[in-house]
Amino acid sequence: MNPTELQSKPEVICRCSGTTTAQIQRQIDRGVTDLDAISQATGVCSGCGGCEAEVLEFLAGCVSGAG
Repeated sequence: MNPTELQSKPEVICRCSGTTTAQIQRQIDRGVTDLDAISQATGVCSGCGGCEAEVLEFLAGCVSGAG
């Protein structure tokens, strides 16, 4: 998914914090690729933890697609 798609239709990836894929993508664009740092910046994975697998998959896809 390219940045334009992310901004036009952000998908909520963490229901506890309301974090969207677009918010995570912005952190990745800033060079933040560590789950703990992204969690601190966005609140993702800081509630029930149910989104962690999906967040890690999204993160891996974005990071591997960058190179």
